[in-house]
Amino acid sequence: MNLPSFPLVYKIKQSNSTKEKKPCLILLHGYGSNEDDLFSFAPYLPEEYTVLSFRAPIALSFGGYAWSNIHEHLENKFTVIKEANESLMLIEESIKLSITKFSLDEKDISLIGFSQGCVLSWAMAINKPNLIRRAIALSGYIVPELLKVSVDNINNLLIFNSHGISDQIIPIIKARESYSLVKKNNPKITYKEYNEGHGINQDNFSDFLFWIKNTSI
Repeated sequence: MNLPSFPLVYKIKQSNSTKEKKPCLILLHGYGSNEDDLFSFAPYLPEEYTVLSFRAPIALSFGGYAWSNIHEHLENKFTVIKEANESLMLIEESIKLSITKFSLDEKDISLIGFSQGCVLSWAMAINKPNLIRRAIALSGYIVPELLKVSVDNINNLLIFNSHGISDQIIPIIKARESYSLVKKNNPKITYKEYNEGHGINQDNFSDFLFWIKNTSI
């Protein structure tokens, strides 16, 4: 089968599973970074998973890439909605191509997103429950304008959500507000705070690794 080319640049670590279809963890980096950043997690993630790290499509003038530009004058400065929606479409297309190309289990696709990548992970998980089984949402928040469905109808999401208490880039209040939007109707969301800034410390990393293993099929 001749597949169309991927719309996003990616790095991959193949699963060691003997199953015909492999579970997959897809990594979405933050603003100004690239596909190498979160791929540093790959050696420590469960070996039965195929690990894919996507590069955001917008090249920045100072180097690195973004899922959307940042505009300080906007109330939601981290997300230009049109650009973020275009990135969501590219992520979805790349995931669907990956399922065929890399023999992935279409019922076991999970996202790990940091910062701006976390914003898109929330949106993908909420909007595409038939495509995304779980999401690890790190140091980001929900942008309501990116949601196609009401959070009141979300009651079966598998989410690990964490944030640094002293985050000076994305204040922790944003994460707390996001959690409060969905926790009432969704007991499957795990939310944790860490003594950390805008980053992922060892406790956070260990906790979401444990969560992945504990929620594996």
